[in-house]
Amino acid sequence: MKQKVRLALSLQDEPFFQGMSPEIMTRIGGVVYHRKYEARQIVYFPDDPCDYVYWVREGRVKVTRISDDGRELAFRHVLPGDMLGEECLSKKNRRGNYAEAMQQTILCLMRAEDFRQLVFEEIELARIVVKVLNQRIMDLEQVLVETVFSTVRSRIAACLLRLYRRQSGQFASVLHVTHQEIANLIGATRETTTATLHELRDEGLLEIANRRVVLRDINALDRVSRNG
Repeated sequence: MKQKVRLALSLQDEPFFQGMSPEIMTRIGGVVYHRKYEARQIVYFPDDPCDYVYWVREGRVKVTRISDDGRELAFRHVLPGDMLGEECLSKKNRRGNYAEAMQQTILCLMRAEDFRQLVFEEIELARIVVKVLNQRIMDLEQVLVETVFSTVRSRIAACLLRLYRRQSGQFASVLHVTHQEIANLIGATRETTTATLHELRDEGLLEIANRRVVLRDINALDRVSRNG
């Protein structure tokens, strides 16, 4: 069951909101709350209305699209500090995707109408939203370039490094991601992805265990990612 929770940390500790003026933070703080999700709990379904925008406070969320014939593509992993549900800016009626908590997760929520109003009225917030969305476009373009021009080996290395660089802390090199999730993110089959991961493991670049990938040689993976 979804749970509203109160956290001791202020919104200033949210990476997305860091650096904003106290005046804007006061406005934002009056229209947001936190909600806790258990692992594998659905945040929203494709037919759900676009009524909230979310930021990941703790944990991870994956966004999945399902085709008409039932195939699934988990094309985005949302980590702490990331925003999702921003399609409400376009006043889209329905989500079109699934969002699912990959582990125990705490999300910060804001109603879509409040978000639209704040973005319209507060230029500081609008600039941050534009910056975040622009970075996402650049990342998508990079993935597209890799898909067309790079080998699966290179694409896997690049994917793992992107996940690594978006994490922080002592255990940033431990990626909680499955072979199928990596395959989805790079547009390859699970079988090919698994075989390539085993090659990289045998070369000492990483370890694989219990739905985790542990990066052992960041520099070597970086070279692999650029040699595609």
